[in-house]
Amino acid sequence: MNRRVSRRTLLVACAAAMGTAALIGVPFRAHAVKQQPDAKSLRFDVYGDCRDGHDVHRKIVARIIADKPALVFQTGDLVHRGTDDSLWKIYDDITGEMRKKIPLYPVRGNHDFGGPGYDQRFTEPYASGTKNYYSLDRGNVHFIVLDVDEHEEFGPGTPQYKWLVSDLKAFKGKAQHIFVFFHVPPYSIGSHGMNPEVQEKLCPLFDEYGVRIVFCGHDHNYYRTTRKGIAYVVTGGGGAPLYDVNPDRGAIAGDKFEKVNHYCTVDVKGADVTVQAVRADGTLIEKFTVSSK
Repeated sequence: MNRRVSRRTLLVACAAAMGTAALIGVPFRAHAVKQQPDAKSLRFDVYGDCRDGHDVHRKIVARIIADKPALVFQTGDLVHRGTDDSLWKIYDDITGEMRKKIPLYPVRGNHDFGGPGYDQRFTEPYASGTKNYYSLDRGNVHFIVLDVDEHEEFGPGTPQYKWLVSDLKAFKGKAQHIFVFFHVPPYSIGSHGMNPEVQEKLCPLFDEYGVRIVFCGHDHNYYRTTRKGIAYVVTGGGGAPLYDVNPDRGAIAGDKFEKVNHYCTVDVKGADVTVQAVRADGTLIEKFTVSSK
């Protein structure tokens, strides 16, 4: 009797969960709330700017699947032209298996504009914001995704900026680690170079509220720098044509850079965060660790 009751209870609970998901427009997918056993141990992967480099993109996706992260973040420019539905279909073909197994959270890049492609492929639940700028939590980590893509305003007085400040205030002192993702980097030595506007309008907030690492794309290479104790990583090596790196454009001592296809694996273990930048062939670019302040 007890066995029958427990099964019935389980079925009712599942049905209720599915019904709730349908009401809020979020597909009921078991992996959408997947967490690793230790609440303070989490792995997530990051890559960006896959665009039309389909062969490289496939290799990186295969490595990410084998990596078994709890989450994947993309730093923008998922396709070359957001208006071209055929490119979105190729993107689906390449990322379909990964998205079935692992929740994927995208950043909107400047190439992703036009048509409904980006919105249609963002189906994972988030805690606050919109599909263009949002936040979510896993364990002791708070993730923030912003819309910095040469199209949208993000400075003081804009809805996005007001939301960002409110979100950062809400989690200051509560989340042990805060990671931020957006497309156009404040610090870069690639073709696009440094972005003084992002440095002026957003970086002071990251410093004030204790952001651990900022991940961006846009320049198609790997670049890691540390400014005011915050690690800034450009990971735009997902398949788009690679850009040269030029340290004369503002690199400082201790920076790491390479013109290479790659992705990043991030392991959070308590107060420590270890990042491995990995080439598409599986070899290591670098490994670095940052810790709670």
